[in-house]
Amino acid sequence: MNRRRLLASCGTCLAGLAGCLSESPANTAETPNQTESPPSETTTDSPTERPSGTQTDTTPSVGDIVVRKAIRYESTMGSGGVLTASETQYVVASIQGPQDASTDGFSLETDADSWDPGLPKTAGARNHSVAGIERPYLAFTLPSPLSASNPRIRRDGEDTEWSLPDGATETLAASALRFELDSLTVPESVSQGEQLSVSLSATNVAETNGRFLAAVYWPTKRIADDDESHVVERTVAAGESMSASLDIDTSYTTNEAESIPLRIRGHVIAERDIDVSDVSTDW
Repeated sequence: MNRRRLLASCGTCLAGLAGCLSESPANTAETPNQTESPPSETTTDSPTERPSGTQTDTTPSVGDIVVRKAIRYESTMGSGGVLTASETQYVVASIQGPQDASTDGFSLETDADSWDPGLPKTAGARNHSVAGIERPYLAFTLPSPLSASNPRIRRDGEDTEWSLPDGATETLAASALRFELDSLTVPESVSQGEQLSVSLSATNVAETNGRFLAAVYWPTKRIADDDESHVVERTVAAGESMSASLDIDTSYTTNEAESIPLRIRGHVIAERDIDVSDVSTDW
């Protein structure tokens, strides 16, 4: 990968960044998928229009609002991932206007409560996109399920409000998806530089259709990078199963022969130790 070659060549100057976690409140690079959102998610069809006469070109506006039970994020330094906790859900929107627009002053409100922007701690360095929406963005973490009346986004000192998309109230009130891991197949050992083949399957044990999300993490100790992440994403009907296979590059895994953990985090959680051998000390 070109990114890996670049990071390997400047590993010394970036080593201080490796393994860092982000980001402070407020805290999947994909284009917002407007056509494949399952019934458990809602999204606007197009950016929210700026109300005439209430804002200027230098005043931030809000658009591309999505409501999701689980989200994917992408970060710098390679280690993106997913947020899938059953007790939380997310509303994400783009901030339109100045490129350096801040999340200050924005809140998500219902008739009974309000929330400031922010996400739980995520893997990797600073996130550059969440739910397919690139910076600058707003990301709200809400309890799930949530009975909400008149959910909308507001900004302090302004009369303008941005309503959540049609179906948002039903999505917020719905229960989270649940998946069970059926199988995870990995080799017991691999020679560094070989492809590491991983396959997994899981079943949607909820009563609604939805998206399966899981991030597969594999270390890259030989470069100034966070653990490499590979996101598995599938739309799975209620009661149905999904399967996925992927090959992971092991060229930059370690500086010595050792047992390395392969970690899966998301709608299913698993971990397997794999012996990495034939490690060259030449760089």
